Amino acid sequence: MEKDRNNYLIKNTIIFTLGNFGSKLISFFLVPLYTYVLTASEYGVVDLVVTVGTVAIPILTLNISEAVMRFALDKDADKEKITQIGTGILLIGILVGLLIFPVCGFFNKISQYSTYIYFYVISLAASQLYLCDLRGKELLIYYSIGNVLNTFFVAVLNILLLLVLKEGIEGYLKAYIIANLLTAIYAIIAGKGYRSFYSLRIDKKLLLQMVKYSIVLIPNSFMWWIMNSSDRIMVSGMVSVAANGIYAVSYKLPTLVSTLTTIFNQAWSYSAIREEGTEDESEYNNKIFKALIGMVMLIGIGLLTFAKPFLSVYVSKEYYVAWKYMPFLTVGCVYLTMASFMATSYTVHKDSFGYLFSGMFGAIFNVVMNFVLIPLIGVYGAAIATCISYILVFVFRLFHTRKYIRYNIYNKEFIVGSAILILSACMMFINNRIGFILQLILLAVTVYLFSDVWLPIVGKMVKLKGRQ
Repeated sequence: MEKDRNNYLIKNTIIFTLGNFGSKLISFFLVPLYTYVLTASEYGVVDLVVTVGTVAIPILTLNISEAVMRFALDKDADKEKITQIGTGILLIGILVGLLIFPVCGFFNKISQYSTYIYFYVISLAASQLYLCDLRGKELLIYYSIGNVLNTFFVAVLNILLLLVLKEGIEGYLKAYIIANLLTAIYAIIAGKGYRSFYSLRIDKKLLLQMVKYSIVLIPNSFMWWIMNSSDRIMVSGMVSVAANGIYAVSYKLPTLVSTLTTIFNQAWSYSAIREEGTEDESEYNNKIFKALIGMVMLIGIGLLTFAKPFLSVYVSKEYYVAWKYMPFLTVGCVYLTMASFMATSYTVHKDSFGYLFSGMFGAIFNVVMNFVLIPLIGVYGAAIATCISYILVFVFRLFHTRKYIRYNIYNKEFIVGSAILILSACMMFINNRIGFILQLILLAVTVYLFSDVWLPIVGKMVKLKGRQ
């Protein structure tokens, strides 16, 4: 049983890795294109448009994509009815959006892009819905292909519209809109979601159950938007749009931590649902959690070590100063990743209120700290506020999820890893060769100490991949 459950988890992790990591890697290497083609001010505007647009999706769609994915995973689920409900709510959201988005015209910095924001939101909502439909139907290979296709479309269209046609901000937004629409069409065909279009009869009982689950996630999404993105708006308003452009770049490396482990968490959610109610559910959850801690600490420390030399060739000189904010954001992302793993318990038990309470806790603290710190120390204040709020969410979920699983942090991976992580972050501010050498030593120590974590994982993944 142990071997089967591990193989199931590793197999799904490989599938999600092939799709998500490939797409994220392409997106990651598009950043140099953006930083060389767009000025810091222009990139700041782009980031602001995307940030504002993103918060509208849960409002217009009631976060129904999350419900589509979760409800479809139930053993007795009528997947066609679930897709139909998701499509119906998306169509209503498209119509409501026509009434809401003219409001964007009142915001000076993005007023001229209100039409683009509307189509960006609609296209992204559609791609999210039908990709989640593929996940719910456990068509994971098709889901991964969809992610790769989306990023491929984005890359090709950005090169065409930014480099060749030189359309600037509008070209950037057009690329994402077209790519999202093409991805949605692919996912509808791959998952045969078009079958849900044939009937107008809605299962009202199922609709209410799905909406009840997803509607609680609206304020949760808003809270997470506040915690993850409100600092961008506040930096733009309190400092400058150009400063926000640099701050947006500083997020790119730290979010690799959460990107890599989000891939794993997506795979883990399937295993966690299967493990619900088993005799050793808690023990197995903690075994996987311990392994995750070791890997995420290793990744975080590795990123901190090579952040500055990598950034010197990754972006133009105008953006190199972004390294100053990376230590805080990287530490925060490491703890947020562990918090995200614990949140799987909420998904398993359909506890959308758990997501809401933890998100609200972090969001309130983040906003208050941003208001206090940004006027005092500028962009540093935003980075510090984000770091502390992520850590507090981790602490909150550590205790709040105990009604489901008692996660254990009294181990070498967490205690030693946390100490080395913080030390490595501090070493970044020693802006010379000595600081880098000290970071390399800390990384080497981490690799050695955590070899019992990463060596078996790598070995199993290589072995399983070789069999396929």
